[in-house]
Amino acid sequence: MSKKLSIVILNYYCLDVIKDCLQSFKKHQPQLDYEIIIVNNDDNKDSFRAFSEQYPEIEFVQNTGNWGFSSGCNLGASIARGEHLLFLNPDTELTKSPAIDTMSSFLEDNPNVGIVSCRRIKKGKPEREITFINPWLAIGWIRALYRLVHKKEISKKFQDECDVWYPEWVAGSVVMISRVFFNKINGWSDKDFWMYVEDPDLCKKVHNNNKEIAILRRVELKHAHGGSSRKNPKTTAITKSEVVTSTHVFIQKYTRGLNRVSLHLVMIIDTLISWILRVGLTLVVFWKAAFKENLLTLLAIIRYYFNAVVRRTWKSKRLPPN
Repeated sequence: MSKKLSIVILNYYCLDVIKDCLQSFKKHQPQLDYEIIIVNNDDNKDSFRAFSEQYPEIEFVQNTGNWGFSSGCNLGASIARGEHLLFLNPDTELTKSPAIDTMSSFLEDNPNVGIVSCRRIKKGKPEREITFINPWLAIGWIRALYRLVHKKEISKKFQDECDVWYPEWVAGSVVMISRVFFNKINGWSDKDFWMYVEDPDLCKKVHNNNKEIAILRRVELKHAHGGSSRKNPKTTAITKSEVVTSTHVFIQKYTRGLNRVSLHLVMIIDTLISWILRVGLTLVVFWKAAFKENLLTLLAIIRYYFNAVVRRTWKSKRLPPN
């Protein structure tokens, strides 16, 4: 039986976090007809099976391995029965704000919109909503300079009194899209991205099909951000180095010629300098959490750049074999 909405949530050793997410659904029940699909990317199948027995009304799916965010989301979408798909991070929680119902109605009423999201609140404050898809603006100091130079134009486009903003991309923590349109654009790029930057990539494909990205600014979900991926220094190093990996993949995918070469080079220099400085600044607390995270991340990035030369690809080694 078809549903109005299929909600896809990805698990990677965060069943405790997902439990809080599911509790929020019981406390703030959406009005529309929906199903929840939870995809398991970790190898603890026994715990996942035991957890699933507590929620017989939810669809639980085991992935063949930890092939990344895009892989898990595509797997969940492949069995979805909803007209719309909502990709939701496990560390999100519903609030009294009718965000899910409002997003679904907005998507239904605005055929020019390909993806709709809402405000994501972290520690009482909204997360970033003004975004840019130009690969050069992935570099922090260039983005800051761009925002300074174009301050007036940005302020005019993103006026605070507006209920809806149309940014260039939205974070993958809350993404609603028509299932038909999702299939048309071939979903998340699971052959390119293991983790991170898959969200601007998906939005890029939406723009290429002449549709817009929308954020509804009067409805919201709570988001812990990183609650499902950064649990210890080693895991943090992996995830932060994957930000670098995926950024290079995005550059390779959407730039050409001298622009591509220049951007890769600037990205390498900027990344290495910034992480060397972070290690140096935390050296005074030698082998405390901050120093350990920074050192392990720097080493992971150096290994990535070395392997990129050896393997002759910018893609993550964590992607499934072809």
